[in-house]
Amino acid sequence: MTGARQREQDQPISYSMIFRRLKFSLASLAAVCLTVGPGLVGGELFGETSVAEARSTSKPKAKTSKKKAKSKKSSGKAKKRGKAKRRRGRRRAKSSGHNVGQSKLRSTPLDRPSGELWVYSDNLKEEVKVQLYSEDGEFDDAALASLDHEFRCKRTKEERAVDPRLYEMLSRIQDEFGGKRIHLVSGFRFQRNEGSRHYHASAMDIRIPGVPVRKLRAFAESLDGGGMGIGLYPRSNFVHVDFRAPGEPSYRWIDHSRPGGKSRGKGRSRRAKRRNSPNT
Repeated sequence: MTGARQREQDQPISYSMIFRRLKFSLASLAAVCLTVGPGLVGGELFGETSVAEARSTSKPKAKTSKKKAKSKKSSGKAKKRGKAKRRRGRRRAKSSGHNVGQSKLRSTPLDRPSGELWVYSDNLKEEVKVQLYSEDGEFDDAALASLDHEFRCKRTKEERAVDPRLYEMLSRIQDEFGGKRIHLVSGFRFQRNEGSRHYHASAMDIRIPGVPVRKLRAFAESLDGGGMGIGLYPRSNFVHVDFRAPGEPSYRWIDHSRPGGKSRGKGRSRRAKRRNSPNT
């Protein structure tokens, strides 16, 4: 046997022998792979992750990134909706008012005013100076007619007999502020809103140059013994004074509308009419 092996070793290796050895090695490797399992063949055998595993791990990341993008978009939309609601809330809050209890009204009777009136109409560019009372102490008809003409509707030029109590209040206000000329912003208005006290010729919007509107409002409120409406318009710089319809309580409000803008007393919707409103 030793001699035979020595003879084989001395013989040169042929190509057929090399092929047989290579085939045997491949068959052995295939047997090992089948025995260990197909999982290692995909990459664990060589310390790598398989393509299938890489895909499976990358898919959830893509889903989570999409979810984050959607959540960012939804949060941005929610913020925009919140800002829009706050803006609408600010627009709705232009006017606010309340009824006045009896305990906060004047309890003592008012003194008779001097009757002197000096009124300038901002819209008509006209002024009038009258004595409200005649010598017998009654209302002077000519003075009332002059004042009614001054209080006429700017748009239609129509005149109405204004509630004379309004003129007496106007005279008291003028007496309080040293006889300064009173500027009439609006008197009688022939308008669509028949609930307005301007339409019923029992309201006036006034200002006095040099007198703060809040001070003017405070004095007007001190004259209210019941049944009066007094509104402050700080941006338009005037005070509204009216006599309410019979049976209605006194009312106070503040309206921050811009000059020339629509207040709650003009062109209100049906829903607004059902609310407790100033009826300016």
